[in-house]
Amino acid sequence: MAKSLESEMSKIGGKMILAGANADETSVNAVAEMQYPSQIKTFSERSDIKAIREAGGADVASTTVISPISEYSLF
Repeated sequence: MAKSLESEMSKIGGKMILAGANADETSVNAVAEMQYPSQIKTFSERSDIKAIREAGGADVASTTVISPISEYSLF
């Protein structure tokens, strides 16, 4: 699923760095790079992105941005 989002991310200057699931595939963690930290939240809230993620089996309601990282600090 993360691969299928790459083209949409690149349109806004972002890219997927890493995505993986735990052993029983009940949790997915992804590291993505965007120009601005706020883009991560707005990207994941877009209706077309939600539809792609839901089609891939994601529980969209459980999505949480854990911590944006800048070049110099962890927020």
